[in-house]
Amino acid sequence: MGGSHVLLVHSRDETERVATALEENGCQVTTVETATSAIATLSNGEFDCLVSEYRLRGDDGLSLVGAVRSVAEELPVVMYADRAFADDAFERDVDRFVAKNGTASHASLVDEVETVTSRTEAVGRDVSDHEPTASDVVRAIDDAPIGISLSDPSLPDNPTVYVNDAWEEITGFDRASILGRNPRILQGPATDPEIKSALSEAVDAEQPVTVEIKNYRPDGTPWWNELSIAPVYDESDDPVHYVGFQKDVTDRKTAERLAEERAAKLIEEKEALERILARVNGVLNEITHVLVEENDRPVIDQQVCDEIVDAEGYGAAWIGSADSASRALELTGTAGLETSEQTESRSIAALPDAVSTAAETNEIACQSARECDADALDAAAVGARRIAVVPLVYGRKRYGLLGIYGETESALDARERRLFDSIGTMIGTRFNAVEMSKVLTADRVVEVTMSIDDPAFPLSAVAATVEAEVEYVGRTTAGEETELFVTTRCDGPLPDLTALPFVEAVREVAGADDVYTLALTVDSASPFAELTDYGASISRVTANSSRARLTVDLPLEYDVRSVLELLESLYDGVELRSRVEHDRRERTPGEFASDLEQQLTSRQQASLEAAHMNGYFEWPRLSDGEEIAKTLGITRQTFHQHLRAAERKLVDTYVEMSNGTS
Repeated sequence: MGGSHVLLVHSRDETERVATALEENGCQVTTVETATSAIATLSNGEFDCLVSEYRLRGDDGLSLVGAVRSVAEELPVVMYADRAFADDAFERDVDRFVAKNGTASHASLVDEVETVTSRTEAVGRDVSDHEPTASDVVRAIDDAPIGISLSDPSLPDNPTVYVNDAWEEITGFDRASILGRNPRILQGPATDPEIKSALSEAVDAEQPVTVEIKNYRPDGTPWWNELSIAPVYDESDDPVHYVGFQKDVTDRKTAERLAEERAAKLIEEKEALERILARVNGVLNEITHVLVEENDRPVIDQQVCDEIVDAEGYGAAWIGSADSASRALELTGTAGLETSEQTESRSIAALPDAVSTAAETNEIACQSARECDADALDAAAVGARRIAVVPLVYGRKRYGLLGIYGETESALDARERRLFDSIGTMIGTRFNAVEMSKVLTADRVVEVTMSIDDPAFPLSAVAATVEAEVEYVGRTTAGEETELFVTTRCDGPLPDLTALPFVEAVREVAGADDVYTLALTVDSASPFAELTDYGASISRVTANSSRARLTVDLPLEYDVRSVLELLESLYDGVELRSRVEHDRRERTPGEFASDLEQQLTSRQQASLEAAHMNGYFEWPRLSDGEEIAKTLGITRQTFHQHLRAAERKLVDTYVEMSNGTS
């Protein structure tokens, strides 16, 4: 292998180590990085072997092998690449394949190069019977798949004297328009001056050069040209031509630009998200602390506003209740507002549109200072760039609105608004818990009776089917399954209630003297779940085929109108029948169960309610533990474990209440 001239085509950090390994074994190594540079270099010198990796800048080694075979058919080629490309390499007629394996593979590469070059030397280079004619060479260059041009430096301005067919196809220029002119005709307004200088300097220094340059077609369309230029010398070592190889790499450059833009955008979005999370996480932590520590609604309102304004990026905040009847906003907590803005009740029509949008849709609304033209609580008036209004909701009930003023254009963007939307739900959930606590501990309550003249009311639909009055007993929820328990009288066989669109299944819990207790598996617990969420304690619900009558208890300070609005949003014919204050009655089973909510797990509560509704505590028992466990989707043993734990907590609570300690 001594003295063998190897052309190494490699574009990675490993290039120097590979070249050193070959040189240490007596090779003369010429290194290039691209396929076009390799073709240009082969045309200017004799080589005993070509070594190429697979991944080349803008191309691949297999394509290079195909191009090499068209101009140097007998040149030994060694592919140095990952093992996955071995089959493809041999299909392209490489002489040897060396799998990359770090420095351990360098020795193998040296051995293979020695083998192919020794074989070449042993066979000899007598190709006199196969030398191409001048016409063969011209035809090969004319038909080459890459653009090839020749310019003549002996003529003024080094004009173009030859281009092949591929050159015309790639550049869009025909021969008549380029012959006799310098190739800089391809350049245009956005061609990089530094690249142009590099080309000129290489030509002046008679050095080969490869660049990626923005060129233009005759119609002004820009394209990216991977251009390699090299001098061609005569016998006196004077340059007689410059050969140019052109390759359109516009698609690759476009992909690279898009990748760079996307990477920059991702970095920008990541940095913005980190800023938002840092800011909002601080607010979230402080608000969570307030909600855990405080039980008084006015105190919570004020402290939430204070915590928001204390955080960087927010100039002011308020919490208020929006009365849908009077269309007015009553502020209950403020921070960062002028004194005149703090306590007055104002018409929603005089406020920023974001307030009315949030009040009407129960969805967060945002408005920039440029869009605000309000008489009060205007973003610009408090020195802010944006205002976001967040509904404080729990289920279907809205407990108020939270207004937040961002000090910069980037504040309160879509991601930040989503976070504040979750904070609004968290605050609404806490307000619901505070309200429910008042219902359960109040000495005096408001008893409200309402009628619903709508056959779509679930109990009225059941009453119409059984042709008798129906009374609500209670409900249980296990996982995603909800059961409504009702009692009714039926003289004959029970009709098929699953024909009702909201009833999925029916179980007969008990039946005697034509009075039945039924468990209806339904697709929704509405409106009973919503009434509970609104802080109402259901005392009694009865219904016939045309009218239902509901009686609920509410705290004294509760807005009865909100319960009516809830039912009116669901049914027609809703009417308030009576509103009476009275001392709190003895707790109903439903209220007693509410007292235990903080102690019972959801499984324990479901097991206790299912056992009661299915007559498990009757004697003789109407159903056994295994039957009830099946309805809950658990094993009999698990059901009994949950039930025993619930019974223990139930007895403890009863004893404590009997002794006056609860």
